[in-house]
Amino acid sequence: MGLSRVLLRFAASTPHAMVVEGPAGTVARLAVEDELRRRGWGNAASPADTDVLISTGRPGAESWNAVCSLWARVPEPRVFVHVAAPEGVAELLDGVVGGLSERGGQLRGAGLERGGGHGGPRPSEEHAGSADREGHGGHSDHSGHGEHGGRGDHGGRDGAGEHGNHGDHGGHGGHGGNPAGLAMAERGPDRDGLALDRLHVPLGPALPHWPPGLIVRTTLQGDVVQEAEVELLDDTGEHEDFWTEPWRRAAAGQRVEHGVGARRVVAAHLDGLVRFLAVAGWPDPAARAARLRGEVLAGAPGERVRGRLVRLIGRLRASRTLRWLTTDLGVLSREAAERAGFGASVVRASRSGGDVAARWREWLVEIEDGLARLDGTSELSGQDSPPGPARARAGPVLEVLPRLLRGVELSGARLIVASLDPQVAGLGSARPVEVSGG
Repeated sequence: MGLSRVLLRFAASTPHAMVVEGPAGTVARLAVEDELRRRGWGNAASPADTDVLISTGRPGAESWNAVCSLWARVPEPRVFVHVAAPEGVAELLDGVVGGLSERGGQLRGAGLERGGGHGGPRPSEEHAGSADREGHGGHSDHSGHGEHGGRGDHGGRDGAGEHGNHGDHGGHGGHGGNPAGLAMAERGPDRDGLALDRLHVPLGPALPHWPPGLIVRTTLQGDVVQEAEVELLDDTGEHEDFWTEPWRRAAAGQRVEHGVGARRVVAAHLDGLVRFLAVAGWPDPAARAARLRGEVLAGAPGERVRGRLVRLIGRLRASRTLRWLTTDLGVLSREAAERAGFGASVVRASRSGGDVAARWREWLVEIEDGLARLDGTSELSGQDSPPGPARARAGPVLEVLPRLLRGVELSGARLIVASLDPQVAGLGSARPVEVSGG
């Protein structure tokens, strides 16, 4: 008993946390990530690596059940934390170490309404069965893909050289509704007419570095996406977008300075970079981008962050491995981008190649453009609209994503989603869109 307690305390001193953003959870997620970084806690790449599961926002029944499914795959000792608002995050996380030392449990933040108790969250009674049936129960099990590392394990390419993590799959995990939580294969013809195993692998909605509420149900042969169906959970879109909040306030007649809007745009693109670089398996610049995102949102003077932002941008542009991972991946033509209704950022990227590489490079250009305006004091007009917008609207993403994923390796699929960085707030539920490979 004494040895067990010592080991528990040692493990609890530096826990690994997995943060899953739910509907209306952006502000809480940002606060949680800043606090985790301040404490030096590690980022969990999969449920098996998780000590602390943190859910943010105000999830509806479907989103909550997806979190419950993920929690069921986290080994003990474990602690579940729900954070609905950014206030009190530090105090809430203070209780995590003690919770792990006492073999786990649940810590409640403001606004937690669904079941839990000492053992952790329970599925909503409204959809009690959905956490265990195929189509919902399995969505949470691909957290390991956050460290997938692009295409580093395929086609003879070795992407580990510069970034160090590009080859780490992290495992496919389990799938609700199947024996022992394992996905079952079936036979089907591939593009060459050969009969190969087909595996159904859902991505999302409870997944680190993943748009909240987005589900991509893939059918794989080997590690290649043959079919993809994309949809949003029904409880996802009835919330206002955090990133466009300054423009809404200006439209309501409040005085908002241009610098506030510029900071929100720069921070939005930095947030996209954090997700993208984490998926690409490059944690060091992802952490730098996250730190700069927090300082920009906190109002740090432009001169204090400008030099570090410029250095980060230069480092990313100089990375041959990052270019190699993302060039010719997820190509979206200018015509397709305009027809789907994408904002200016994605359309501009589509004019310069239209691939994943073009999209993250366009983020860097827009961050540079915003740097000069961080301290602007002129009034933001109520007639102004956010440039871009800062995050891609989810509607166009849902329209084009299935075709972009067809024929792509699963690791590349995650990079494509991260490069589009869809903002699902305010969209509401969407009908599934399916594309089959051939």
